[in-house]
Amino acid sequence: MLTNKLKLLLPAFMLLLCAKAMAQNSLGDPVLYEDFGFGTNYTPVGPPLNPDYSTMSAGGDGGRCPNPGAYLILNSSANCYGDSFKTINFDHSGTNPFGYLMMVNGDSKPVIYYTRTIDGGEFCGGAKYQFAAYLSNINIGMPRPDGYIDANVRFTVKSSSGAILGTHETGPLNPNDSFKQYYVDFTAPSDGSKVIFEISNNALTGTVGNDFAMDDISVKAYGPVIDIGIGAVAGPAAITQTQCLDAGPQTYVLKSFVHNIATPQYQWQSNINNAGWTNIAGAKSKDLNLLTEFKTPAVGKYQYRVGILSAPGASLNCQTFSLPITINVVKNPDFELPEITSVCEGEVLSIHADGGTDFHWTYPDGRTSEDHFLNVTTSAAKTDEGIYTVIITKDGCPHTTQTRVVVGEPLTVTIDDASPVICEGTSVQLGVHGGLTYKWTPSTGLDHDDIPNPIASPTDNISYNVVISNEGCTKERTIVVKVLKLPVANAGPDRTMKEGEPIKLQGSAIGTNATHYWTPTEYMDDPTSLTPKINPPDNMTYTLHVESPDNCGIVSDEVNVRVFKKLVIPSSFSPNADGFNDTWRIGKLITYPESVLSIYTREGHEVFRTQGDARQWNGVYQGKALPPGVYYYVIDLKNNLPKQAGWVMLLR
Repeated sequence: MLTNKLKLLLPAFMLLLCAKAMAQNSLGDPVLYEDFGFGTNYTPVGPPLNPDYSTMSAGGDGGRCPNPGAYLILNSSANCYGDSFKTINFDHSGTNPFGYLMMVNGDSKPVIYYTRTIDGGEFCGGAKYQFAAYLSNINIGMPRPDGYIDANVRFTVKSSSGAILGTHETGPLNPNDSFKQYYVDFTAPSDGSKVIFEISNNALTGTVGNDFAMDDISVKAYGPVIDIGIGAVAGPAAITQTQCLDAGPQTYVLKSFVHNIATPQYQWQSNINNAGWTNIAGAKSKDLNLLTEFKTPAVGKYQYRVGILSAPGASLNCQTFSLPITINVVKNPDFELPEITSVCEGEVLSIHADGGTDFHWTYPDGRTSEDHFLNVTTSAAKTDEGIYTVIITKDGCPHTTQTRVVVGEPLTVTIDDASPVICEGTSVQLGVHGGLTYKWTPSTGLDHDDIPNPIASPTDNISYNVVISNEGCTKERTIVVKVLKLPVANAGPDRTMKEGEPIKLQGSAIGTNATHYWTPTEYMDDPTSLTPKINPPDNMTYTLHVESPDNCGIVSDEVNVRVFKKLVIPSSFSPNADGFNDTWRIGKLITYPESVLSIYTREGHEVFRTQGDARQWNGVYQGKALPPGVYYYVIDLKNNLPKQAGWVMLLR
């Protein structure tokens, strides 16, 4: 034990097997597998190792490391006791930066670090198994004081009755090694009893050090050696093959051969795009014929393996598997070079290909290049013309494409007008010179897009790009047409107003650079405003004029203003035939021809009605003079104007 040192321990079942045996025999799916997962936080896993390791989360060095005699599940050993505890690869696979492992700060006496019991029903009685784990010495670069030892780990497998089924010692773990797998072989009890797995140290009392990390613990069944292959048996190693989509339909025959078993029972499995291994219905022969699966396959990863039972009807706990056969279906690159690559004499000639990881170019003269961008020359000449071919490869799948390089004489291009200005609704003739062929884009508003002088009639500002070419040389030019919008006048809706109460007109105008003004200007505060204030005494018509200073026209629009006169209502009259004030007449009511005047007695009886100013009241009702007194009137002016009401005194 080193005080204040961090150790990663993976409680796992470790199966030690010689390298030769591991290479020859197949293994079944794991009865036990622990990799401690991954994540960004500290996470304890499993029960305490034993009473001496009951404080799993006890962390020294600010909680980053296990205290002496304890362990932690970690995904980083950074700053652990001054970086004195560390592994060459933190997670043993080295592929997951957040992978957990277990680090143990070893004890100074022999200790069982880990014990696990698995029910006998998980095993195939009498079959051979492997108990394995990956270990690493974490005292990398540490001084070696008196009494220091490197961890020496013992793997023990025993039955529930205490019978030793297998044991193995690792010997001192080399601090210069990365994670290394150690294992022990054992035979599962035939009576179905439980199996106990232990990991312990062989430290002498009082020793210092003995710190290590563990990851990826497994218990797997051994099986016979299974040779596999595509088309022919190749051996027990995994096989990977690529099928390119452009290769067309393919058929495969997957072969297997089982050593030292007279009548094995076969079951082929598939694992498509890592979805998990599943049995293939009816695939129970030594060979698997894939006759239709790869005629029109989708891009993906297709894996196959054969499972073996040593005898028909045996428990699936006894099943072991070959290493996988992988067929990767890969899409060929689909990048295409242009049919023709044009360049002017003396200019840079380069050709670009994409869509792959490897590129093999062939020049017209037979030279080759492996460049991504083919920089042919900085000064193109006729001798550079010809067919340039590239084979683009990605994931082992090739695609061939080519282009014909044409080198043309230099072009001298002139433009009649690069920025013409027109009024909306008119046209302009564009003009470029110096080439043999022309192509305009966009073609919007053009009468032709393949001549040097098309007529352009765009409705909005637009940039026309023209490609001018001769035999091999190409130039591009741009002409920007500015379209001046025509003037549009809108004097707004007709308005009504009361005499003496000003209102605003509601005009609007459209047009590039357009100016505007009103006529006539009488009773208007600002004739150049679109919304001037007006106060005419009588009905009036105003005209809004909108004019283009660029000779794109002048337009106008009118608005009618109706002025409702202010009524003068007498408070009395005397119909006594003296020729003075004999009738009750409301001044300017004649300007409200739709209006209705009604007169009522105190009791609400109507005694007079007229529309507009058609009649005046003379104090007579049904041929008889009404008595003097107060009468009441209501004037409905119509035109959405408010009613007016009041009283009038009839005098006799």
